[in-house]
Amino acid sequence: MESPRKPVCVAVLLLLLSVAWSPTVLLASGLAMFPNAADYQLLTNPGMEVFEAPYSQFQGVNCQVATGWHRFSYDGPEPCLMDTRVFASSHLGGGWVERIEGSTSQMIVSSEPYTAGIWQQVSGLTPGAGYGFHAAMLTIFQTSAGDPDDGTMIKDVGIDPTGGTNPESSTVVWSEPDDHDLGPWDTERRLSLYAQGTTATVFIRVRSPFEAGLWPYLNQSFLDSAILARTPTISAVSPAVSQSTSFVVRWDNAEVAPGAKALRGCEVQWMDEAAGEWHDWITWEPTESSNMDVTQATFTGERGHTYRFRARVWQKYTNGAHLYSPYRPDGDTRTYIKGPELAGRVFSNEGHAVSGATIAISGTAYSAVSDGNGYYRIRLLPLDGPRTVTLGHPHWLVPAPVHNVTFGPSETVALDWSLRPPDDGVSNGGFESGLEGWSTIAEQGVTPVTDPVHTGYGALALGGDAATAFTTGVTQTVTLAGSWEPALSFWYRVQTADLDDVFNVVLTVVSDTVRSGPAIQRDIGAGGAPDAPLSLAATATHVFTPSLEGGDWQHLPLYFGPE
Repeated sequence: MESPRKPVCVAVLLLLLSVAWSPTVLLASGLAMFPNAADYQLLTNPGMEVFEAPYSQFQGVNCQVATGWHRFSYDGPEPCLMDTRVFASSHLGGGWVERIEGSTSQMIVSSEPYTAGIWQQVSGLTPGAGYGFHAAMLTIFQTSAGDPDDGTMIKDVGIDPTGGTNPESSTVVWSEPDDHDLGPWDTERRLSLYAQGTTATVFIRVRSPFEAGLWPYLNQSFLDSAILARTPTISAVSPAVSQSTSFVVRWDNAEVAPGAKALRGCEVQWMDEAAGEWHDWITWEPTESSNMDVTQATFTGERGHTYRFRARVWQKYTNGAHLYSPYRPDGDTRTYIKGPELAGRVFSNEGHAVSGATIAISGTAYSAVSDGNGYYRIRLLPLDGPRTVTLGHPHWLVPAPVHNVTFGPSETVALDWSLRPPDDGVSNGGFESGLEGWSTIAEQGVTPVTDPVHTGYGALALGGDAATAFTTGVTQTVTLAGSWEPALSFWYRVQTADLDDVFNVVLTVVSDTVRSGPAIQRDIGAGGAPDAPLSLAATATHVFTPSLEGGDWQHLPLYFGPE
């Protein structure tokens, strides 16, 4: 009974090898030579149906790699890669060809521990586009005659978006592993990502860390039905700012990729930026019915928090495979639920924007740095009790802190600041020490106050309830050395004003200029002494009348030109 079967087996084997080894057919037919090589399929020989010439032998049986693929191994002796048909027809196999499609599959066999697989490099990708990769895999630890021994062989697939061919490189992104022993075929090893360039490399890997034992025990792996294709597109959409703690997130913009049989399901994740961890929100499995009719949902969060959302969509391809679009690492959209905020701008004494100023809220980790236009904004979580806000800058003199600042649940507190130059000559300019350093020009209408204030604890109130007209104010004499264009600035706030009220700022500048040499010769004529120094005093008075409109604090910079 045995002898008639041997020639049949040999004839079949020779027929299969003659097809696998025909370079003329492969070169002439190209991609069309390989089953399931549809126009959306980017892999060569995705079904592992055609094999290269033998590169070695294992116990007298040829080792071969599927055409278009390259073998790799590490962490142990190199195993043998075989055409499953060759294995099945040899003394190693039992005549059954393990496969999930077509006539055969790529096999890995060894009695020693191994980490091995195959890779293929693909070019012509579109940078920034999404691509998905999948392969079917089956592993047998020692023998298929016993019970499954899970955890003995681990399967996964990977993509190197840089196009590298080293499976041990840190640039390779791997799928979730599977360690189930025996059948059924694992068809869940897949992953997707955005192309970084025009070339990427895909890997199909099996890690077999344990010896098989004595013959006839072998550790066997079968790889089949791979697909690399463009994925569909989708993105989550949400409002930038929500005044309510609940808002709608949409994902109604899915578009199919080439090779689609159907869009099957959507998934959405969310992340609280304060925690930095993505959470599943809307989920779907290939075994479930489509959820494509669900295109939005209401999300509820907390005030002061910023939430990110991202979506992906599953597509079933015409070869039956399921791939999903990649999630965007930073998310598709973000929504800030309006909470308390501190916002404002930082000026110089001359009214120009100042960058690099640090605004901080005491007792918290909240701070911000003013930008190139002087603006800053701090979004807060709800805070209990009043807080102190400080301003700092490495190159300017800073005002006193702002004390007793309270924040409502969704209130934006506005605080603008002005900085003083290091050579500021005004003493007690913030009236933190009452009238120290100042002289009054009238006995009434000058009152140090603690409310309202712009910064610190002190301010000065000018005016009063007198029935008759009067003039009031304060004055201070300041000595400046080496000043070319002095400027005066201050903050003021108008609480009440009648039509006949006037607010004047009077600056009397007395400059003492020392001149000598040719300059004096021009001024005093030929009879003077040109080499003798001469001191010329000049006095100029400038009167400014600020507006008495508006009820908020206003910053007023005053220039009076070169002196």
